[in-house]
Amino acid sequence: MAVQVAADAPPRSLPLGTLASVEIENMLLPMAHGGAPAPGGGRAWYIVTPRPAGPPIGMIGEEVFAPWSERELLECLLRPAAIALDHLAGTGVTHRAIRPNNVFRAKTGEKVTLGCAWAGPPAILQPCRFEPPYVAMCHPAGRGDGSIADDIYALGVLMLMLATGRMPMEGLDDQEVIRTKLERGSFVALVGDARLSPTISDLARGMLAEDPIHRPTPVLLADPFAARSRRIVSRPTRRAQRPLEIDGVEAWDARTLAYGLARAPEQAMRLLCNMVIESWLRRSLGDPAIASRLEDVLRTNTAETERDAGKAAAALMMRVVAVLDPLAPLCWQGLAFFPDGIAPLVAHVGDDVIGRALAEKLEVILMGEMCAVWGEAHPDSPDTPAVLRLDARQHRLVLRISGWAGGFPRLRYTANPLLSCRSLILRGECVVRLPDLLPALERCGAARLDFVIDHEIAAFIAARFNGRMDSDFIVLAQDEDPDIDPPGHRGVAQLRVLGRISEMDPSASWPALAACALRSARLALKTWRGQSVRAMRETALQEAAAQGRLSAMLVVVGDDAAHLEDTRAALNAHAEITAIEATLVRLEGRKDWRAAQARNAGYEIAAAIGVMVLAVAAVSTALP
Repeated sequence: MAVQVAADAPPRSLPLGTLASVEIENMLLPMAHGGAPAPGGGRAWYIVTPRPAGPPIGMIGEEVFAPWSERELLECLLRPAAIALDHLAGTGVTHRAIRPNNVFRAKTGEKVTLGCAWAGPPAILQPCRFEPPYVAMCHPAGRGDGSIADDIYALGVLMLMLATGRMPMEGLDDQEVIRTKLERGSFVALVGDARLSPTISDLARGMLAEDPIHRPTPVLLADPFAARSRRIVSRPTRRAQRPLEIDGVEAWDARTLAYGLARAPEQAMRLLCNMVIESWLRRSLGDPAIASRLEDVLRTNTAETERDAGKAAAALMMRVVAVLDPLAPLCWQGLAFFPDGIAPLVAHVGDDVIGRALAEKLEVILMGEMCAVWGEAHPDSPDTPAVLRLDARQHRLVLRISGWAGGFPRLRYTANPLLSCRSLILRGECVVRLPDLLPALERCGAARLDFVIDHEIAAFIAARFNGRMDSDFIVLAQDEDPDIDPPGHRGVAQLRVLGRISEMDPSASWPALAACALRSARLALKTWRGQSVRAMRETALQEAAAQGRLSAMLVVVGDDAAHLEDTRAALNAHAEITAIEATLVRLEGRKDWRAAQARNAGYEIAAAIGVMVLAVAAVSTALP
């Protein structure tokens, strides 16, 4: 079975690599992944898994199901799923996709098989009722890998659904589901007025515990009767004498209040500044410990406001939510996510209104290293503050890179190694790995274009190439100015990028790309001064383009040493011409002086000859 990957939902690279050589019974593990033709045209990325033995046990949207017997629930659902999750936990990977339409079985009485969970971000398709409240409130792409305890929770909801024959909390929207779970507790909210057997009730109560550390482990669930006997008595939630209403949510406890504050940060800020929240915590809820921690947060925020007032309010609300509900995700101006879900979130940044709004929030979060600040308030989270700090600094460094080699596009491909390039030039091609870029551009009719590298392709190359091309991307990002820039300098920069990528497959030929690069590369030859050298190189350039050899074309126009020698020879020739012209000018300036000298010399010679003639005549007369 091949599961297609959505363009804006990158697959999970860690499980695809970790589970490649693992065998786990009753789970569809990834066998391979790669690009292939898509049914509607173009190409797409696919995750290949074994084909399930039967249909899914239910579909999302259905409200009524055939109830299972207690034996089926224990022997066909709970035990095989728990054993599979235990093996999965041993690899350090979570499933995060346990829901009716992703659990299969061949026929009644057979064991179930957990479906594919690797073709998209963890829990991105999970209905809110199958997730704990602190996960359900997150952006679907930012729920993070979570823990096996979250898989146990989803399995518990599925068990309730099959035990009652109905979808839990039917008729409620997502916000009502989350609010009801917070107010009444997950078990009470999900069970409602349904009647359960004592065994299923005890198991479900433990699996749906609010705190993940109170849920049974997969090893314990593999023996349902042992899991039933394990009961952890948790302290009941402190309930206020009167509720505090915020954004239509009546908060009777601290966790519900945290949810309301996260949903309506502006109203929450007014309540906080007016000391309403602190007063409610002390007088109505009767929890001075939380109120004291809140005072500490307010003092810290006062110091930060003096340095950066712009993000102080959002940072304050993030800390307040963390104080009120330690299980809550990072909440920033209405956006909720876990730090390990930042990579899929960045993949959702687009050019539409929603994408730009998301980008604005993420930019402040990443540049301010807010994930690390959140981690300092959650030292027991799976990602330690030190790890979060390191990741935050790496993200900030990438965002600070200007031009086509940095920013959100670069971060998007750096953080998601299996995300396909989004360039419109590729027109439906699926390019995930750098060696696939040139073949895709060749198929897209590159010969008709002047340039085949845009912002997205440049960011994709910068993230995937094992080397630096920042200087070339800076040239490509600028408009060509004929008064300043040498002819064809952007074309040479593009050819340099394409030529270096083509070296990954030296035997391949790229005639369409070569035809595209030939036009601008030919302009670059105008900078060669020697006519014979230029003619020779133009012939070599056309021959290399006819063969589709990008690297050979780059050697012709990008030979800096030969170009320098050509420039030096031209300068020497120019100097020699200048010297000759100066000599001619100097000789031309002394023409009159030479004529006068010649006349004077002629006069002197004539006088001398005359004297000699007279002397000869005198001598001849004197002789007898």
